[in-house]
Amino acid sequence: RAFYALTNYIMASEIAEESSKSPVILDRYWHSTAAYAIATEITGNVQNLPPPHHLVYHWPDDLLTPDIVLLLTVSPEERVRRLQGRGVAKTREELDLEANDVFRQKVEESYRRMENPTCHILDANPPKEGVAKAALHLIKNHCHFL
Repeated sequence: RAFYALTNYIMASEIAEESSKSPVILDRYWHSTAAYAIATEITGNVQNLPPPHHLVYHWPDDLLTPDIVLLLTVSPEERVRRLQGRGVAKTREELDLEANDVFRQKVEESYRRMENPTCHILDANPPKEGVAKAALHLIKNHCHFL
């Protein structure tokens, strides 16, 4: 996990440079690193997670903060269907989410508890065109400079 945390800081430098030219969209950043680390380190079920508003869910003060964070969620069945349709090997994280329902619940709840910025949850079960339209709507309403 230290590698992933360090990668966030390296990416922040590149994001800062690129964002002066155009909007930057990034798949996975600090929230992902933190959610997986919390779910891995906390034993037991969701009730054992640190309570909402705990500092572990707060964005690091020294890391470039995104204007908005979208958390695209799908049902476990849809996740499996899409992974099979990709035709590539599953990552270790994908295998963990598929095999361990408690782990998946802890990851999802950790994402939901993130603060400063919070995650805007978006149902990604519908067809991709509808999901893209909903994502753009959220972004335009939140990021007034677009």
